[in-house]
Amino acid sequence: MKKIILSAVILFWNVSILQGQVYWQQEVEYNINVDLDDKKNLLNGDLKLSYTNNSSESLSDVFFNLYWNAFQPGSMLSNMANIPSRFKDNAIGNNIEKYKNDEWGSQVISEMKMNDELVSFYIDQTILHGVLPQEIKPGETVVFRLKYITHIPKLVERAGREGPEGVAYTFTQWYPKICVFDQDGWHPDIYVAREFYGDYGTFNVNITADSDYLLGGTGMLMNPNNIGHGYSSQEINHKKGTRLTWNFQAKKVHDFAWVADKNFIHEKRKSLSGADLHFIYKKDKKSSKHLRKEKFKEDIKSYFQFMEQKFGSYEWPQFTIIQGGEGAMEYPMATVMQVQGDSYDDLLSTTIHEASHMWFYGMLGTDEQQYSWMDEGFTSFAEDEAMNVLLHKNVLNPHNSYLSRFSKLARESWIEPTGTLANYFDGKFPYQLAAYMKGSLFLVQLRGIIGEGPFWSTMTRYKNEWSFKHPTPKDFLRIAEKESGMILDWYLNLWISTNKYPDIAIESAYGIDNKTTQISLKRIGAMAIPVDMRIILKSGSALDYTIPLSSMFGHKKGFSVLPPWNYTQLDRIFTLDLPIENIERIIIDPENWTADVNRNDNIWEPKD
Repeated sequence: MKKIILSAVILFWNVSILQGQVYWQQEVEYNINVDLDDKKNLLNGDLKLSYTNNSSESLSDVFFNLYWNAFQPGSMLSNMANIPSRFKDNAIGNNIEKYKNDEWGSQVISEMKMNDELVSFYIDQTILHGVLPQEIKPGETVVFRLKYITHIPKLVERAGREGPEGVAYTFTQWYPKICVFDQDGWHPDIYVAREFYGDYGTFNVNITADSDYLLGGTGMLMNPNNIGHGYSSQEINHKKGTRLTWNFQAKKVHDFAWVADKNFIHEKRKSLSGADLHFIYKKDKKSSKHLRKEKFKEDIKSYFQFMEQKFGSYEWPQFTIIQGGEGAMEYPMATVMQVQGDSYDDLLSTTIHEASHMWFYGMLGTDEQQYSWMDEGFTSFAEDEAMNVLLHKNVLNPHNSYLSRFSKLARESWIEPTGTLANYFDGKFPYQLAAYMKGSLFLVQLRGIIGEGPFWSTMTRYKNEWSFKHPTPKDFLRIAEKESGMILDWYLNLWISTNKYPDIAIESAYGIDNKTTQISLKRIGAMAIPVDMRIILKSGSALDYTIPLSSMFGHKKGFSVLPPWNYTQLDRIFTLDLPIENIERIIIDPENWTADVNRNDNIWEPKD
């Protein structure tokens, strides 16, 4: 009986056997009670956190994120936007430095306890470091309690009050949030406006505010019949001056966000798989121009259908699109975004990008500080795939925008390796190119390397095996290796850890006799990569070949296979049993799966 119980515990979603090793992650359960004072722009909070230590280590200290301390002049967030670099963050600029005294943000902790014992702590900018009265032993669950007051800053970047489109309050990264302790130890990352990392668990959040406010964001509203505001089947009229307590609950999430405004419209639909879809936006013409359209709602329903078919099921009961913040940002079960603008396609594309984060960030919780490219890059890949279908383009490779951009920028000296920690890029632009562009192209090229079938089975298996966990690049790569039967560690290293790029050229093609043709290829770029080659005959038919790397110890299916190309060789000559007189054109990488920086030498045609 003991053996059965032990097995059940090990297979629990927080401690499971993956790839022959015991995987674990911490378990959290937040109970948060807050009261919004919109006269003084304060949020009074009382937070209880049940924390289970599933590691094999005893924990003698603890770290919490206090993100809103970053919204103060002189903060690292403000510094990062204006470091002496050619790439300043103009979205932040000097806005924080220009704050008036009543516009600062801060989170003031008045009391912190663990199991009713006081915890001594100090605060370094956005990180609270507590020394525990007792160690948290392996397998032990403790309860932290923090009482605090949040001074709500004037909105800059993602959070605060008085947003650019008139939304009253955007509460994102708004509560004391415990830092992650994982196989690499604690992750107390001071906030400088880049990425996030959080433990999965349950949130029970009670928000008290004037009844005029309509709220939306993460989680399910548990008391809709007391609230109304579009959440209940019947309209509820609240007396002027009444205060309501909204009770939201969310399971298997690593964060919780919400937005509040007195002039919101709230509309509901359902996805084809049954998830509630909430559309919350302001009533004015600029805000409602696109969101009020039924086409927008149908496009979102079609989007979810596409994503579930290609990338795996959506596991949460609802998704909310809510106006707020600045720009657009993803949170579990929600995207908070600006919605005013002339272009419907631009709004749809932004929404699709943020919604795709529900897979790559939301359900697949990579450490975004270490692996921002797995978050933003995979999301950008999914965005391009989804927009290709929603806009009825239906091309095989919808990623030519990034491929073209990379070819123009790859040789720049300021390009930084994609594996650089998100906070340490020298400016926002190099970060975006690495995380969004090169992260997306990682998947584009992988698709070309292993082929259609193994690629898509890799994506769905990745989601199925690692949902609500914290996968690393090696975890993803191992799945791709299993699905393709290839060795792929060389690809992960060269593309993510270096600035090497591919550039393959056709040097020549000539006939040996009336029966054979020799084709000479040259690797000009420092990155070795397998090559697809298409020979178009004058008869109109085509012959497709693939040239694997010797490092792969395998090749993709559906192609005629030529001998492997050693990465130590710059030149490679192939002899084909084909008269050169029959050849109209030779193309390498005909479907543009490779980020080749010079495609001008990818085509050979006979001279007249």
